[in-house]
Amino acid sequence: MRGNPFVNKISIGGVSPLVPPLPGGIGGNATGGISKHGGFEGDASMTRADAAIGDNKDFQSILYDLDLLPLGQFGDDGPEGPNTLFNVQTMSAIKQRNLQMNQMIDPEFHFTPIRVAGSFTEAAFILGIFANGTTNQSSLSTVGSFLRNQTFPSNWHRAAGPVSLGGLSGEIQAGVDPNIVVASHNDAQGNLVPDTPPPAPFDANPGCEFYFDLFANMPAGLANVTGVFKQNVDLLTSLVRASVAGAACNQTLVPFGPPDN
Repeated sequence: MRGNPFVNKISIGGVSPLVPPLPGGIGGNATGGISKHGGFEGDASMTRADAAIGDNKDFQSILYDLDLLPLGQFGDDGPEGPNTLFNVQTMSAIKQRNLQMNQMIDPEFHFTPIRVAGSFTEAAFILGIFANGTTNQSSLSTVGSFLRNQTFPSNWHRAAGPVSLGGLSGEIQAGVDPNIVVASHNDAQGNLVPDTPPPAPFDANPGCEFYFDLFANMPAGLANVTGVFKQNVDLLTSLVRASVAGAACNQTLVPFGPPDN
């Protein structure tokens, strides 16, 4: 999926001439997307391989292989069949194994502040959005149909109204060892070490770290645009600041990342 939020256009499946790149080559000469490593996509994904060790664009099934799922973390159906229910405990266990496995096998493993937030958001998305609207439950077969087969499951119904994930990502994160849910990376010896904190006041809390990391990965050219484009940039960045920064780091940042991000 590739998109340009400043013109409200998204291409599903690849580059499209109908979705232009940003003016002036900001962010590269082709429209970026969520599969571009280092933005929304990153290490410890629940659906894709890490970029340094495999295919970070196509679905990876290993996390949902029944014989590898963590035992003792399932709903009423247990781990013995395709109707295994997913619940918060299930997703916490899958997420923890996901983090531990990728840290061990990816020499370039990097769990950035963006990924800390994004990885639990995607876990909540899988659990909440893919649930059957009539039962409010998600199962192994349901998730497999959506992610592996890219088809709607049989007898699946969408929710009757808007779905709010609320604090679901926080509930899933609470079930994971907090020692591995930190901004961190593998050193040259393969040991997981914490990232250097951002400068004050952006080291105040995880939300501030996310805010700093997000703008550090937006192309710096966005800070120099003019006209309606600048109005759009200012609006979107102010919305981000208001939603994640908070009083502890209520300072305005402008994009300052590499030009091809």
